[in-house]
Amino acid sequence: MSFAENGRFHYNRKENNMMKKVLFPNQNKEILCQENDTVAVACSGLGYPLDLVCGGKGTCKKCTIEIERDGIRQEVLACQEPVSDGLIVYLKYGDYKHEASILTDRIETELNIDPPVKKIFIDKKFLKTPFYYGDWEHIQAKVPVRINTPALCLLQKLSQLMQKLEMDGITLVLRDEQLLDIEQGDTSASNYGFAVDLGSTSVVAYLYDLNSGKKVGVYSALNGQITEGADVISRIMAAMKNSEGLKILQRKVAETINALILEAIQQNQISAENIYTMVICGNSAMQHIFLGLHPGSLGRTPYTNTILSEVLTTARELSLNIHPNAIIDFLPLIGGFVGADTLAVLLALPEGERQGNRLIIDLGTNGEILLGNEKKWLATSTAAGPALEGATIRFGMRGTNGAIERVKLSEGKIELKVIGGEQPRGICGSGIVDAVAEMLKAELISKEGRLLSPGKYLKVCRPENQRFANYLANLDGVSVFYLMDEGQSGDNDRIYISQKDIRAVQLAKSAIYTGCMLLMKEYGLEGEDLEEILIAGAFGNYIDAPSAQVLGLFPNFSNVPIRSIGNAAGAGASNFLLSRNIRINTLILLAKITHFDLAANPAFQQEYLQNTGF
Repeated sequence: MSFAENGRFHYNRKENNMMKKVLFPNQNKEILCQENDTVAVACSGLGYPLDLVCGGKGTCKKCTIEIERDGIRQEVLACQEPVSDGLIVYLKYGDYKHEASILTDRIETELNIDPPVKKIFIDKKFLKTPFYYGDWEHIQAKVPVRINTPALCLLQKLSQLMQKLEMDGITLVLRDEQLLDIEQGDTSASNYGFAVDLGSTSVVAYLYDLNSGKKVGVYSALNGQITEGADVISRIMAAMKNSEGLKILQRKVAETINALILEAIQQNQISAENIYTMVICGNSAMQHIFLGLHPGSLGRTPYTNTILSEVLTTARELSLNIHPNAIIDFLPLIGGFVGADTLAVLLALPEGERQGNRLIIDLGTNGEILLGNEKKWLATSTAAGPALEGATIRFGMRGTNGAIERVKLSEGKIELKVIGGEQPRGICGSGIVDAVAEMLKAELISKEGRLLSPGKYLKVCRPENQRFANYLANLDGVSVFYLMDEGQSGDNDRIYISQKDIRAVQLAKSAIYTGCMLLMKEYGLEGEDLEEILIAGAFGNYIDAPSAQVLGLFPNFSNVPIRSIGNAAGAGASNFLLSRNIRINTLILLAKITHFDLAANPAFQQEYLQNTGF
């Protein structure tokens, strides 16, 4: 592939007769591609990566774009369509601009602020080394903490600084007993760290002043890896299918984090060199890819990880644009696909909320479930798939402008709430849950999940709901329910929920519900034994809990409240960053968590099938 900017080509390999020129008139750009490249590859090569939810398999249809070949315009799947010489691609902004509403709110807990990175300023008057003595030994004697012998590069820097007569002192940057840097002058006021929730779909970074423990800012973006697939299995396959796959994925996530770093330092007018540590949590696949560990073993039985323990490395090794010696701390995994993000959810809970029995459901691209109390926790993951986030739904989309986020059916009327107040372009996860729950309550769907025909519906519905029969139809042999009147969507397609969509929701909700119930059975708890049900994660925060319980996505136990705790993983990573007590107790907490393998449970398949009904 050869890159073009402003209409001019930039060749990065020897041109030959097999190269194909592809035109992008909306961007006023062109690109040369190899004969076997797809339109999606051409878009990515120009810097406009498409949202390949299915990993380029051609099943999600989210990369549908308009092209012109030999004078004929048509819509194609970019991930499947081969390029040809003179191909015109009419790429629109919405095709490649991946924006979404990303959950950044987190629960706050009272902490004794004691971060791992501290600065010690030594005034020049205390730096005069005694005769025949060593500079470093003299400095070590002047500070109240023990410091390991510095790396050679820092000793070299010290030798230069000690020759500067105009210097007013030096600042030592310490991570516990490790020296990260020696800085000229008093820089002790500038000491920052990041806590990062590295999700499969989104990345949220919290910047903290480590001197005060104050949160300086919150920054978020979609994970750049979404162009390689929506779920972790797609990412694992992308890493395995070619020799450069892992490097590409690792680079994309580093670029995502670096973009957030750049936003933070520009907004707060601080130096990236004054960011000395970063705590990261993520699921097992994200840990492997971020650290450059091949994730192949996660994609096949027995689903082993390269390492479960906490991993410490440096910003330099991971190409992160903060202080090169900054310590990057990836929190420990629990086991299988239950990663550091699930551990971080527990770290976010105040001590009092770990005492009573709690069921915690972390809903994102994957579902992780925790059950227990301060003495013992069981943890599991379930492959709910991306349907609940809109990935495999016909009109599914991320939670961005134009997405239907709320649906209400009442007395023959359909009420929609659309993000941004725009014309509806699709429906996001919370809207899908609402829509199917409302359709179920209006008896448009049977308990088995069958969408009724207009004639059958009129025989069973309540009189005030008869008008809903006008929204039932059959398209190419598939039953659908329209969410709007003709013309209501403007130039966009008339949005509907299909029988296939309902089935996808059934399979997803059954996976979560079955996981919860089997975990309860394994622990030996009944519903009435629970203090409450907590919902964590982006998707869990936006959905309507009663709608989710109508579907059977969440268990519904009498007198057991259910509440959202926001981005608990980000909160736990922040607590780990700021509190020595949290860091010390993490290993103690980890020893109380047992991984429960749902797939190996002989009852899982049977109960999963039974729970697909509403």
